[in-house]
Amino acid sequence: MPTNSYVRWWNDTNEQTLLQNLMTEAIKFHGLDVIYMPRSMRREDTLYNEDILSKFTQTYPIEVYLKNVQGWDGQGDFLSKFGLRVDDKMTLMISRERFEEIIPAARRTTGQITAAVNETEVTGNNTKFKKELRAGDQITTTSSGQTRTIVSIVSNTKLTVSAPFTAAVTAEYFSVPVAVDLPVAPARPMEGDLIYFPAPLSVIMEIKFIQHEQAQGQFYPLGKLTFYDVSCEAWTYSHEVLETGDPDVDAYAQQYEYQMDLELSATDGSGTYDVGEHVFQGGTLADATATGTVVSWDAANRILRISNVTGNFVSGTLVKGDGSGASYYLGDAPNPLLLPTTKAADNQYLNDEDNDIIDSREINRIFGGV
Repeated sequence: MPTNSYVRWWNDTNEQTLLQNLMTEAIKFHGLDVIYMPRSMRREDTLYNEDILSKFTQTYPIEVYLKNVQGWDGQGDFLSKFGLRVDDKMTLMISRERFEEIIPAARRTTGQITAAVNETEVTGNNTKFKKELRAGDQITTTSSGQTRTIVSIVSNTKLTVSAPFTAAVTAEYFSVPVAVDLPVAPARPMEGDLIYFPAPLSVIMEIKFIQHEQAQGQFYPLGKLTFYDVSCEAWTYSHEVLETGDPDVDAYAQQYEYQMDLELSATDGSGTYDVGEHVFQGGTLADATATGTVVSWDAANRILRISNVTGNFVSGTLVKGDGSGASYYLGDAPNPLLLPTTKAADNQYLNDEDNDIIDSREINRIFGGV
């Protein structure tokens, strides 16, 4: 018996759209409201495929469907050789249509451009100007190095720029600069991105795997992927920067980030430090020898608690507030081994005790002498 000639898997867009709409509606009816946070890769190590300076600055509210019906997956809470470990996992469904609506399209450029000398009109070859660019973007040709600002986008293969090209552009590739702290929004959910579940769960999950292969379209209903199957596990904080502007999300990092107490002089200084502002030692913040972000300010006891510490704070030097203008001299230099937020930390104890176990003297143990 031949297949139905009125429903074709690969090109029946009406049926595919109907299926997508039904999937999106089902997730809206039975799903949960979450906050999606794409990861900003600021210093990627291509050898180890990791980024030690990851930052999260953007939040996108979206609905998801939780496939777990009997609680968390994974091993739960258990004691490992490294201490207590939380191994909570879950699987989510995210509508592909809703993700593409809410999360901006990735800023990737395709094709080549051509422009005559002293002309402002640009034509493209295999380009998608309307999808990938917008007015106000700056484009730079990779060969001739000419940078121009886009004034208007006429079509996917034609646009105009603010100033004429001083040299002819012939089938050159081009790039669009993106600020380092602004993440390139993903074209799909990406491994390493975070999903925040508000109260009553109040947890942050990290995406570990996404089922998204387009080449397997023949196994999807009507040959189209309508949702992403997202596998997540409980996020372990590792000194990432959370500056999303959402107080609940940003406060999550403060529970685990490294913090330091600065004991300031009770007589030499003035002003009130603002929570969240940058403090520093040095002439200006740009050429500071040590910096930090204010977590709290105990004016009565002159104790300034900071996070995101860089450099070494030196005793007898002013600690200045970048926004408030407050400045006090630092008393004793802080001990980096003391953790004010973790009273049970034994960093200092281990540092003291290892002197009785490990002999760090430079001695030739075979022939004697130094």
